[in-house]
Amino acid sequence: MDADSDSTYRHLVNSVADYAIFALDGSGRVVTWNTGAERIKGYSAAEIVGRHFSMFYPPEAAANGALSRKLEIAARDGRVEDEGWRVRKDGTRFWANVVISAMRNGQGKATGFAKVTREVDQARAMGDALRDSEKSFSLLVQSVTDYAILLLDPDGRVTSWNEGAERIKGYKAGEIIGHSFRRFYPPEAVAAGLPERELETAARDGRFEDEDWRVRKDGSRFWANVVVTALRNDAGELLGYAKVTRDLTARREAENQARKLAAEEAQHAEATRRSEELASLNERLRRSNDELRSALEAAEDSRHAAEEAASAMAEAYRQLDQFAYIASHDLKAPLRGIANLAQWIQDDAADELSGESAEHLRLLQGRVQRMEALIDGILAYSRAGRVTAVPEKVDTGALVREVIDLVAPPEGVTIVVPDDLPTLETELLPLQQVFMNLIVNAVKYSGATRADATVHIGWRDTGEAIEFFVRDNGPGIAPEFHERVWGIFQVLTARDKNDGTGVGLAVVKKVVEGRGGRVLLESTPGEGATFHFTWPT
Repeated sequence: MDADSDSTYRHLVNSVADYAIFALDGSGRVVTWNTGAERIKGYSAAEIVGRHFSMFYPPEAAANGALSRKLEIAARDGRVEDEGWRVRKDGTRFWANVVISAMRNGQGKATGFAKVTREVDQARAMGDALRDSEKSFSLLVQSVTDYAILLLDPDGRVTSWNEGAERIKGYKAGEIIGHSFRRFYPPEAVAAGLPERELETAARDGRFEDEDWRVRKDGSRFWANVVVTALRNDAGELLGYAKVTRDLTARREAENQARKLAAEEAQHAEATRRSEELASLNERLRRSNDELRSALEAAEDSRHAAEEAASAMAEAYRQLDQFAYIASHDLKAPLRGIANLAQWIQDDAADELSGESAEHLRLLQGRVQRMEALIDGILAYSRAGRVTAVPEKVDTGALVREVIDLVAPPEGVTIVVPDDLPTLETELLPLQQVFMNLIVNAVKYSGATRADATVHIGWRDTGEAIEFFVRDNGPGIAPEFHERVWGIFQVLTARDKNDGTGVGLAVVKKVVEGRGGRVLLESTPGEGATFHFTWPT
């Protein structure tokens, strides 16, 4: 092209006001700018030449390398065309038709791009978008399989039918379109005028919703949630109804089963109350045994009577243990049945359960597990500290380190044990049980709340006893709960957020006080907790 032709061409392009016509270099930066570009996009040539063409696109259109791919396609195929929103200098958007063409050198290599942008009438563009949206929505409705979505004319005759309707009700579109929707109702509902009342209510109030039995093509019944919505034009004239039906048969059966399980759970709650009465009986028996031992000491002149009393006490313990074992066995057997039923529901109907029903089933399973743990806790508490053994030399440092090995604290929890823990002449197993419960408690609460969880073991000699302590840097305990924590079944967090049974510290108190010692808690919220206990020497 000679100089005159090139000048004429530039003048021609620059004079076009209805099209933005400009050139881009190979990386997408603006090289030329015509009058139409300035009018449509709002930038002067001085403001835009040298800047990247992504400035004309909304952020969502320019994301993920979309614009680079457009240039790659144009370089490969010679041109690329699309329509969409573009952005002017003042931030307003306009709908545009855009054509990007590759400009090549003598060897055929793309050295840049010509970009032509035309502002398209927004009403026409939005109309096209609306038609596309309506088509997409129609395809969406047709593809839904879990809901029967259909349209009715003002008299209740079916005018549309989706795949979900065919799956749930059993009719193909050709078998049902043009027929009354009354055939979906049981005879007694039709006789009572239920279909007509649904349409009347929807026409009057805008919508109608109900759950009741419906009938499939083969005559079988299913439990359904039904929503009928009146459809009106801008003038308020009734055009027909939209009807959405969902099959809730599986959910209803699961809810009925859950109610049965809840009733059984209530029965076992009564069994739990009786178990608590057993714990109270155990305490009364312990006090009676103390009184019996006092009477035996006062009756030194009657050895035979004392031997008979001791024999009676041993028999009472044996009977108590036997009663506790039988009670726990009788409680656990139905619990296992509940657990099995819950698991069968999980296996058979998990896919059919709604989110709420699935959560109810999960809560039921968790409560069964917690009930089993509580029964085990009752047994542990009833036996805690009762068995005595011949005192022996106990290296408490070695004992504590052995307990730590058994606890196996998780990574990130540090337990500090002094080198000078004393050696005592005492019973090994009860002292081991006390340390086990206190260390487990400290590791659980500090490890759950801190990345630098630390537990300290310490001691001091009071002259009359050895005082040990277990200190953690966990969340701490408010003063009003310092006495409560020692009670059986006492936990300070919500039951569903705590996997403990509230038995561990109660066992500590029972074992220590049963040997003449005492327990003490020092704690401030946010500053950890220190559990003390004295062990007589």
